[in-house]
Amino acid sequence: MKPDHPDDWQIVLIDDEADIREVTSLTLKDAGYRVATAADGQAGLELFNQIAPQIVVTDIRMPRISGLEVLEKIKQTGRETEVIVVTAFGDMDLAIQALRLDASDFITKPINDESLHLALQRARERYSSRKKLRDYTALLEKENANQARILHQDKMMSLGRLAASIVHEINNPLSGILNYLRLMTRILKRGPLDAGHQDKFGRYLNLVEHETDRCSRIVSNLLTFSRKTPPSHALIDFADLIERCLLLSRHKLKLHDITVSHAVTDHLPPVHGDANQLQQCIINLIFNAIDAMPDGGTLGVSVRAHPDASGVIIGVEDSGIGMSDADRRHIFEPFFTTKSEGYGVGLGLSTVYGIMESHSGTVDVHSTPGRGTTFLLKLPAAA
Repeated sequence: MKPDHPDDWQIVLIDDEADIREVTSLTLKDAGYRVATAADGQAGLELFNQIAPQIVVTDIRMPRISGLEVLEKIKQTGRETEVIVVTAFGDMDLAIQALRLDASDFITKPINDESLHLALQRARERYSSRKKLRDYTALLEKENANQARILHQDKMMSLGRLAASIVHEINNPLSGILNYLRLMTRILKRGPLDAGHQDKFGRYLNLVEHETDRCSRIVSNLLTFSRKTPPSHALIDFADLIERCLLLSRHKLKLHDITVSHAVTDHLPPVHGDANQLQQCIINLIFNAIDAMPDGGTLGVSVRAHPDASGVIIGVEDSGIGMSDADRRHIFEPFFTTKSEGYGVGLGLSTVYGIMESHSGTVDVHSTPGRGTTFLLKLPAAA
């Protein structure tokens, strides 16, 4: 049974500064959590192995074993433990590196109670969601699930991977909006606006409108993607489709230092299909590309007409690690995966194959170890 209340959650707190351990531990205990503390990374890992906490909160810079090493070793165990890293403002590059290693979140020193509790809430939600997904995946493996159920399960997995990234994606513009509104409030309190301040207000309001619209589009696309809907075939607007996929994936791509290029040619043959399912295909391929480029790289997404105008070809090309011929022969099989435990259950590409088959389309893949991979989704033109 998953924990529902703070006193059901065990936390291991790792920090080499005794004052921080004491104060943070008291804060967590006051909130109802069960807390064990360690003064360095080695002791923290020993505690982790002894008590199997749901959440670990660790400083990044510590003697003997750093917080990043603690994070890596915890993730290597395959357990569902969520890790929150604590960093100074000057160590933001380390915080980003921690997120790449699948940290749940990061908070900065000095630790603010509100930020700490918000990070813990996110970690709890992430832990519960992952456990649900893993339990449900085990159930799927035991029974012969139909295609609709597999499609929805895969979408929920993709949604989970998107959610943490999108939280950070919309946090920045919302912080900017809040700062501009506070500034305008202070200026208004000084009295009537002169011409100069009116011009500034105009610029501020334009920025607020632009950033609010961006947040709205991100959330709207996420909600549309998450919705469980019956298949609905209509004329596909490929420019809009690619824009939505990249909008949802942009922060995750940026976080992994991946440069993106995209192109949709004009005068494409008309294609009928389910835009939500095709979006699921493309996002799956983008996620695969991200996983194949752990040290960054380039991603190209394109849509072009088939040479004989018989349909449309969607291309997703990465500069990643590529794959062997032996792996390539199995990638569309359900539950086949080359990823570490906890990083995928092998539904993604089999889902892509199933969706393309239901659209009377095909999937081709070209890959060379060390030289990247290209997926080509070929959709027939409407009759």
